[in-house]
Amino acid sequence: MGKFAYILGMGLAALALSAPCARAQQQGQDQPIPAYKSPLASQADSDDTNAPPQELAPDDRALTGALNLSLGVPLTNHSYWSPHIDLAETIDSQPPELGTGTGTSTEAGWTSWTTVSGGADLRWLAGRSDLTLSYVGGGLFSNDGSVSNGIIQDLNLVDRFGFRRWAVTFVEQAAYTPEIPFGSGGFPGIPLPGNGSLGPGAGFVPGQSIITAEGQRFMNTSLGEADVYLTPRSSITFFGGYSLLHFFDENLLDYGDVIAQAGYNYKLTRKDTVGVSYLYNGFSYTNFNQSINSHTIQLSYGRRITGRLAFQAGIGPQIASFNTSVSGSGTGGPSTASTTNLYWSLFTSLQYQMARTGLSASYSHGVAGGSGVLAGSIADTVTGSVTRQLSRAFSGSGNVGYARNTGLGISALPGITPNQTFDYFFAGANLTRLWGRAWYMNLGYQFQYQNSDASFCVGTACATSFTRNLITFGVGWRKPPIPID
Repeated sequence: MGKFAYILGMGLAALALSAPCARAQQQGQDQPIPAYKSPLASQADSDDTNAPPQELAPDDRALTGALNLSLGVPLTNHSYWSPHIDLAETIDSQPPELGTGTGTSTEAGWTSWTTVSGGADLRWLAGRSDLTLSYVGGGLFSNDGSVSNGIIQDLNLVDRFGFRRWAVTFVEQAAYTPEIPFGSGGFPGIPLPGNGSLGPGAGFVPGQSIITAEGQRFMNTSLGEADVYLTPRSSITFFGGYSLLHFFDENLLDYGDVIAQAGYNYKLTRKDTVGVSYLYNGFSYTNFNQSINSHTIQLSYGRRITGRLAFQAGIGPQIASFNTSVSGSGTGGPSTASTTNLYWSLFTSLQYQMARTGLSASYSHGVAGGSGVLAGSIADTVTGSVTRQLSRAFSGSGNVGYARNTGLGISALPGITPNQTFDYFFAGANLTRLWGRAWYMNLGYQFQYQNSDASFCVGTACATSFTRNLITFGVGWRKPPIPID
């Protein structure tokens, strides 16, 4: 299978290099159908520097809603879809499945794999419904048999029904992957953190910010939101749903999270909005006797300049209560003690678009699920990215991120101390070359580093730190949007 995928990749590369170079399709960063991204790639269909800027309508998302604020939505009344295919070859210094621990750090074990994926983006306008959907499916195949093959499935759906005085929105995000999405590299299908539509931070999506051994895992978030417009300036927002994290190939902690939030929004000006919200999270672990209930109140501020700026920030107290195991042995036995602690929560995100450069950043702090390693944690996550149109055919991008998870003092997995802290850092860069209206190729590099105040195991290696380097070459094809009658 590895040789077949390699030969297929070389054939596609030759085909891409022989394609005539033509004017690049315009594809803005904040269209409802997002540009397909590899974790090591900038937008495949970068803007034509000679094309006029895309017209956007103002973003009308609620500040206290489930979706992050955006730069705006395209002015269009037409439905369309866009299929795409991607192929990548990755050289990996140390997959999480490999390694020989030295006691302080893990040793390199270079290997390579081929990733083949395809999917489609859809926007469907019908009556009062505005549906956006993106799907990616594929697999990664070891070229030398040193790592296992994996399956990639990624689905994102937002369907909004608008009425005169109210609106209803349904959100579905699901992913079935062999690695964590936070700073993941080496295969397409997982968007970079900070570019997703759901917020704020760890409150709505299952946390996956600790590097673990490779193995298939399923992450899902399902939400429903109702917005009621009281006056032209004020509205109330209610939403609720459920998220889960389940591991198929690793002996880690599976959990679900019941989510409910209510908020009030008030527009100070056309650009500025303030809000107040209450959020409930109910974490429960299916293979460990533990539950965490958190209550968060946030004061929020948002500023939107259509096509240029989208900024939001929320801060407030967070109260969390959880049980303490009698033995602390990680066996999931009965719990007799409980504790309630006061924390603080913060979420902020920024998108800023210039003529040829786009910037995005986000930060969150608060109680999280623990990424399958800790039975609850205090998580800090920071991400940032920049994209730059270098010329008519070339574009570049860079990304950086940091996550810190500190255990809540609950012993769960053997070998993990109750208050263990994990620090994880990643950074990467990518260069993309367009060929014609549909073909492109890219070259990327991604660096990952994780350390801890106690030993941890990644694959067969147990140490206090883990370092990884990935170099990826990819080719892809994306059809320009096809109108749907």
